[in-house]
Amino acid sequence: MSISDSSKRLMCLMVSAAFAVPLFASLAAGEGEDGAADWTLAIYLDSDNDLDFWAQEDVNQMLSIGSTESVNIILLWDTEIGPAHVYHVLKGELREQEDCGLHGVETNMGDSETLREFVTYATSNFESEYFLLVLWNHGDDSLGVCFDYDTGADDSIDYLTHQEVVSALTDYEVDVLLFAACILAMVEVAYEYYASGADIDYVVASEGYDPMPGFPWDTILTKLVAQPGMAPLTLATTLVDEHVDYYNVKHRGEEGPHQDGQLEDDPGTAWWYMSYEHVTFSVIELSGMGEVVCDIKDMASALILEMDEYASIVSYARAQAILPWSQNGWERTVDLPTLVEAIRDRSLGAVMSACENVMMSLSDAVVYYRSIDERSGYEGMGVLFPRSLAMYENCQVNVGHWPMPQWSEYYGQMLFVDEIWLDFLDAYWSAAPSGPSS
Repeated sequence: MSISDSSKRLMCLMVSAAFAVPLFASLAAGEGEDGAADWTLAIYLDSDNDLDFWAQEDVNQMLSIGSTESVNIILLWDTEIGPAHVYHVLKGELREQEDCGLHGVETNMGDSETLREFVTYATSNFESEYFLLVLWNHGDDSLGVCFDYDTGADDSIDYLTHQEVVSALTDYEVDVLLFAACILAMVEVAYEYYASGADIDYVVASEGYDPMPGFPWDTILTKLVAQPGMAPLTLATTLVDEHVDYYNVKHRGEEGPHQDGQLEDDPGTAWWYMSYEHVTFSVIELSGMGEVVCDIKDMASALILEMDEYASIVSYARAQAILPWSQNGWERTVDLPTLVEAIRDRSLGAVMSACENVMMSLSDAVVYYRSIDERSGYEGMGVLFPRSLAMYENCQVNVGHWPMPQWSEYYGQMLFVDEIWLDFLDAYWSAAPSGPSS
């Protein structure tokens, strides 16, 4: 909402106070000018996979607060066993929305039509001034999000590509898009949505690992219900703050496990306690991604022209930018601001100037980011940077027991990559001391 819109709304409230006391009482409770709520939270909860255990805890936390006149919580929940259901989440009650065609059927959460039908239902039946969409599941920077292990069609798996998400959201305005998933605060992902014309103001995502217990929805909703008129950027930063603060406490061992019966020394679950040290989330203003990528193109072009001279500097910068969780097998991604800054600090002329421009545009687009206190290295946005052509070509993702399509082919289709990034990587791999095939 623009500043002028805010002024108009304030004037409307002042007039209402003078001439219509009952209307003012309604507005004071948080309703919009036309009786609509302030926020609708549409939560696309895909736990029809190996995440079903953790989904229940998230839903329990939502139930502890519930919807109000000012805040609508609408949930599409596809569980591991049984069909999907659409609920209006009230305090202590999941109210079934039987008039939605997705309710009570085995739903393919990896189908863009499913996402579109859910968004259509939520926005049509629960009007509000602002709209938050949560995509809850596994994430992959290149392939997408929301992997459904049981689509209702034989033994098949499906997932939402980024292009499918964009298609599903055509004609809809999303104030905040939250990826409650891993490795999606990537320049490739943010630019895909920007360049495809998605009407999204802010993307909230992680460039690292998002632990299985997920977001602390009870504390998030407590704050939103108390201040339902909070602006989209305020809610976006609140999501980041509450998430990071929650895992700061857990990483320091000041609270027990998130789930009942899950012990830290249990060999079946202990590994995800280690993930607490890698928690980081960012708020990306999507409108700034055009300038970011324009500046990256200038930087990459300058480096390509002088790659023989700069290959060792780029290698050093890449080493500085490797993310802390690369020890878990994700060395192919690095922190973009750290990479650019490390190149800038050892450059001259056109390269140095281009790096400065990238750093400035990144600071404008990544409007907020935080990591847990014990870790550093994350500065809000990642980028793919395998150390060699062989590493790039051998990248593979397996979900459950299903091998995914050749990962590099999907990565090569992303709009950011097509701009210049793969050309830059090819130039580096050819000039680096390790050679193009190591």
